Amino acid sequence: MTFLEDCIEFAGPAWKRYVHHPWIEALFGGTLQEDKFRYWLIQDLPYIGENVSDVAFTKVPPHNPWVRLQREYGIRATESRVELRMLEDYDEFALTRWAARPRREAFVNFFVRAFYEGTFGDICCAVYPCYCFHDTFGVRSEKENPSNLSELQRDWLEQWQDPFYRDLQNATKDGINEYGAASTEYECEKMLWLFLRATQHQIATFDASWTTSDPWPGEGKEIGILAGKAN
Repeated sequence: MTFLEDCIEFAGPAWKRYVHHPWIEALFGGTLQEDKFRYWLIQDLPYIGENVSDVAFTKVPPHNPWVRLQREYGIRATESRVELRMLEDYDEFALTRWAARPRREAFVNFFVRAFYEGTFGDICCAVYPCYCFHDTFGVRSEKENPSNLSELQRDWLEQWQDPFYRDLQNATKDGINEYGAASTEYECEKMLWLFLRATQHQIATFDASWTTSDPWPGEGKEIGILAGKAN
């Protein structure tokens, strides 16, 4: 088994809950309500608006193309990703960290801590559930060719079919397997837990989108998709 396979096995039911989340299954079944879909896209904006990956670049081995791919990802995140269409309905506040609701904020903070504290192997485990969207959405949509999708939903799925996202996923996968094979038992256990927590954070963001609710404590009645920002 590869170490990535060990990570998926360690995550167990959480991994299955992620890849077959009701939000994902409804999207591929053509039954995902547009408000649930747009909730995901809008709450993904605070993540792509915060770029912390630069601090990890010195940790990446020279033979892994992750740095080059990550720099390209940063450009796409600010210029061409489908999520950016949400700015047609919401102002630039949507790109700030203050727009994030608790589960998105928790995921962003998890990334920041992993990037600052971890090895490259740790970082790859922390981002893999997010960076495997090429498989989760791109490859699956090519195979299943789902119907009854809105234009926004179809465009979002098609973006993950781009070979660029395959290459980014593979570079991350290689980092997991390389570091897992060469690390101590302690380091491997840390990587396994990072992978599990990343999976659980990813589930939480889909849970929030599925229910279209994730209030901050003390907020009372939610006043909009963006935290502290009325529609």
